[in-house]
Amino acid sequence: MKARSAKDYTGNWVQTVSSVVALLFAVLGGFGLITPEQSAEAGPIVGTTLGAVSTAIAGIVALITLFFKKEEPV
Repeated sequence: MKARSAKDYTGNWVQTVSSVVALLFAVLGGFGLITPEQSAEAGPIVGTTLGAVSTAIAGIVALITLFFKKEEPV
């Protein structure tokens, strides 16, 4: 198994955050604070929310790049 670098975590932040949330659900389930059914229902919701946030961030970055793009001399 290859060691992960900092670039892997910043480039794949949605996967990293999803893994952390899944770990959190496992810990909460282990202590009996949430049921496995609640954890199973919350997983796709968290994934969809993170995907939407990622799309919004990409859109905002694209707009900022568009507005502040330096003009190329002809």
